[in-house]
Amino acid sequence: MINVNNRIFNLSKEDILCKLENTEYKDRYKIFNTCLEQGADRWRRGKKSEFQKSLVNDKLFYFAYIKFYLDNDNEYALVAGKSGSYTVISSGCDLGFYEYPEKGPAKEWLHNNNKKWCQTEILIIRTIAKDKKISEKEAFAIEKFLVSSFGLLES
Repeated sequence: MINVNNRIFNLSKEDILCKLENTEYKDRYKIFNTCLEQGADRWRRGKKSEFQKSLVNDKLFYFAYIKFYLDNDNEYALVAGKSGSYTVISSGCDLGFYEYPEKGPAKEWLHNNNKKWCQTEILIIRTIAKDKKISEKEAFAIEKFLVSSFGLLES
């Protein structure tokens, strides 16, 4: 397992948004409301479906994302990943805000640094491709770009 305990993740949401403006993705990102309350251990009835529908309504196929953690009242980028909407995955996106440290480097870092996910929003970068296989490959490439460019953890 990757040692993340000594790493510092201090790119704020605003830093990420500014940096994305100078990339090929400048017109393809958006902050989405997750419909999840901060501090909740799960979505309230119908709220995850509401979030999932917002992805479909925005005509998303596969996409890359950045999840943030909270430090006081600020949000900082921690992890990049890829997922898909109901349009390409019958069960919808697999986004979660679990904090079990044994479930991966980002969750271990949160636990060891006494931080919490920002559960209320997520940054999503859309793919251009409409073909399912090409869209998935494109989302994976965007995830790799986000990880390498911003020093984020992989989901």
